[in-house]
Amino acid sequence: MSIYTFMFMDAAGVSAMLDFNDCADDHAARRHALDLLAAAPHRGGVEFWAEGGQPMQVTADDLKVPD
Repeated sequence: MSIYTFMFMDAAGVSAMLDFNDCADDHAARRHALDLLAAAPHRGGVEFWAEGGQPMQVTADDLKVPD
């Protein structure tokens, strides 16, 4: 388990909204990011990462594809 940081993205870049969640792996973190985005569809996407890891992103297009 790792603590992941999640930030909403908008057209101008990353917004100030932060969320932290303990996730089993990158796949679980991606599912959480998609849940956050589904709850706030006006946002452009969610960027997320575990400490020391590479940032990953999901966008509205990812909501249309089964996970």
